[in-house]
Amino acid sequence: MSVRLGVLGAGIIAKSFMDEAPHVPDLEVAVICDIVEDAARALAEPRNIPTTTDFRAVLADETIDAIYIALPHHLHAEATIAAAEAGKHILLEKPMANSLEEADRMLAAQRRAGIKLMIGFTHRFHSELETAKRLIDAGELGQLTLAVDVMTTGGVIPSWFWRKSEAGGGVLHVNGAHSFDRLRWLMGAEIVEVFAYVESYDSRKTVEDSAVVALRFANGAMGTTVHNWVTDIGVPFKCDLDIHGTEGAIRIDTWNSVEFSNARHTWRQRRERDDMFAKEIGEFVSAIVEDREPCVTGEDGRRSLACVLAAYESARTGKLVRLDK
Repeated sequence: MSVRLGVLGAGIIAKSFMDEAPHVPDLEVAVICDIVEDAARALAEPRNIPTTTDFRAVLADETIDAIYIALPHHLHAEATIAAAEAGKHILLEKPMANSLEEADRMLAAQRRAGIKLMIGFTHRFHSELETAKRLIDAGELGQLTLAVDVMTTGGVIPSWFWRKSEAGGGVLHVNGAHSFDRLRWLMGAEIVEVFAYVESYDSRKTVEDSAVVALRFANGAMGTTVHNWVTDIGVPFKCDLDIHGTEGAIRIDTWNSVEFSNARHTWRQRRERDDMFAKEIGEFVSAIVEDREPCVTGEDGRRSLACVLAAYESARTGKLVRLDK
């Protein structure tokens, strides 16, 4: 079985997606759609793929099995619900939506249609994080006690990322969505309490560019996630995650390496290359072909969003916010 895919959105993340999608077995990209025709053509023409500016026409095409959605956040709900109602399987970029009400409507549409919905949490497919997950699940760290996640960067991104009406939130919504998901996945436990500070150091932005969030996990472990994206100049991207347990510790330098230490030894695995996008797309295609749930679900997307929104509520009220387990 070959899966024919329509791509909605031709921005920065869609380019990364299209660098890998043509190499994924059992997948054919049938069309690229964007309201900016030149953007769609720039992405499609080097790959000899048709383009359109009408996403409804893509959904009406009965030869298309699935949709990849890489649109601004405020369009996720509308596009996802429409795609589900058209019977298309969906790979949706994070964050899932801008509100839990939107996320719940999206999940309800998925259930009614009986289609697959996968959220694009690429960090689950990084080789260094996959190694860390195997070590944790094998009990090599003992009882987990602490996780410290730091994502800081700078650089130019689309201006809509800093407008609340479109982005829904700032750096915590964009990068924090990844952090909350990879933390709950690696720790094997839900985040049940958050206390947050958020701030914007640029008056032109209507959302935060900096955040510090303290966490408590259902298994008793503590944690924190820290985010900063203040400048428009290129600064070294830091995406480090330390996880400690009673019998060992892991240090992850995302995109580069993973280091493991215990009382007996310390070793470091360096990544030479990786194909995280290809692995993510391959999992989506396999879930369709094998008629099973993908390893990252819509519920995972909702849970990450709930953590983001709880952090915003904590920052607004100055109080700890509890989440349902």
